[in-house]
Amino acid sequence: MNDTNLISDGFQLMLVGMGMVFVFLSILVFITSLMEKWLSEPQPVKTNNNDNNKVSGAEIAAISSAIHTYRSKNAKQ
Repeated sequence: MNDTNLISDGFQLMLVGMGMVFVFLSILVFITSLMEKWLSEPQPVKTNNNDNNKVSGAEIAAISSAIHTYRSKNAKQ
């Protein structure tokens, strides 16, 4: 076998091997980025309207009444 032919085959094998590694790593990066988009937790939606968080007086009275009723029925004697 000729030395030039052997070196040529070595370079060809090296290029094919490096090409396969590059393709595999490229596919791996692509799949990882897709998984990050699909499987990440959704970002919480921020609202600028602070009126939604206010509790009315009627709601406070109803909650207080419910707590008082629960505690009076389930009080330890």
